[in-house]
Amino acid sequence: MGYGQIQYLRYDDDFSHLKLDSINKKGFQKLKYIPISEKVNMSFGGEIREQLQRYTNINFGDVPANYNRPSTWQFWHRIMAHANLEVGQKARIFMQLSSTFRFLNPNPLAPEIDQNEASLHQAFIDYRFNKDWMARIGRQEMSFGSHRLITFREGPNTRLTFDAAILKYSNGYRKVDAFAISPVISQKGVFDDQSFKDLMVGIYATEKLTKKFSIDYYLLHFYSKRRQYNFVGGTENREVAGFRLFTENKKTNYEVEANYQFGKFNQLSIKAYGVSADVNHEIQPAKNMIVGVAANYLTGDKRKNDDQLNTYNLLYSKPQYGLAAPIGATNMITANPYMKLNPFKRTNAYVGVNFMWRQSSQDGTYSPAAVEVRPKPESPNASSIKQLGKLIMLEVNYAFNTNFSISVDASKFFAGRYIKETGKGKDISYKSLKVSIKF
Repeated sequence: MGYGQIQYLRYDDDFSHLKLDSINKKGFQKLKYIPISEKVNMSFGGEIREQLQRYTNINFGDVPANYNRPSTWQFWHRIMAHANLEVGQKARIFMQLSSTFRFLNPNPLAPEIDQNEASLHQAFIDYRFNKDWMARIGRQEMSFGSHRLITFREGPNTRLTFDAAILKYSNGYRKVDAFAISPVISQKGVFDDQSFKDLMVGIYATEKLTKKFSIDYYLLHFYSKRRQYNFVGGTENREVAGFRLFTENKKTNYEVEANYQFGKFNQLSIKAYGVSADVNHEIQPAKNMIVGVAANYLTGDKRKNDDQLNTYNLLYSKPQYGLAAPIGATNMITANPYMKLNPFKRTNAYVGVNFMWRQSSQDGTYSPAAVEVRPKPESPNASSIKQLGKLIMLEVNYAFNTNFSISVDASKFFAGRYIKETGKGKDISYKSLKVSIKF
């Protein structure tokens, strides 16, 4: 995290170098560190993101009856603005407003990702007890590790935020967050969001074992009445215990994350687990060219009629397979060879392929929002095939400067046998042009 860099979590922006250089501020820098009094200052910031998308064969052509088109254009508009008030060395108040809209697409809105006309997206207070301990209370975005369990969900139009209380400890080589959180459920109207439908309490820690080798470890308790498994709803009390090992080397790096999930869903005993890995190597330093392979192994339910639920819960994960794939990280085996590079100045690119299978033939596939989409409830045994298909992805981003960037994304999902045997099974294609201004 460097001085003057704009972060995904905007409350992590660090423009402190401008405090002592108020005369030479230029452009958007004039909005940073505006003195109110000797010990009080304010900063302002925001972003505008415009994104034009083209979907062909949404959900492999299997769309609800109230959809007008399985293939469509859509335009996402997002604007966010925040203010940061610092009072001395101990306290600050951070507030952020958000407004998102969807145009062109004639199909029904998905409010949690498509449109929220106006919302209080973040509003929290920080209080620092000393150099190691801090408390944060209020509505806030959150992210841990590689975004596999809890994150702010940058890809969709409306980002995810939480009502939370967090106690933070950091001493340079160890960070510990103890928290109680509830996700904010985005609604499409004006300041009508909901909260306290789910609850999670837990501890997430990061520790440097050596200069270039670190470990995350966590213990979480998840409570919800909103989730369904095999199209059955109920009360879920799930514990998640796990770790993540990762390196920060110049050439070769690896990451391994594993967690075990246990508890109760109605009368069923939860026994599920997930393992994810990523190994990569820089082969051309001049172009920052990195080749790697990532993999996931995330359990599904072994048998529908036993006394266990083995379906992995992705909690509040990012859409791990992009915006085109109607499949989330549940009941999943994937292998993902990829390449990253900087072919030109200020340009970065990613190209990769995901080969995908169901982990269990007795469980279906779930959306990135953890909603089961296949098979249909009336035909639960439609197919025993595990092959889901392959997803090819290309992403290119060009940054004109610190504030302005443009991105082009394209992906193609070739439907496998399971997709074809449980529905229309058409291939999905997705294209996107995105322009972002951040300040």
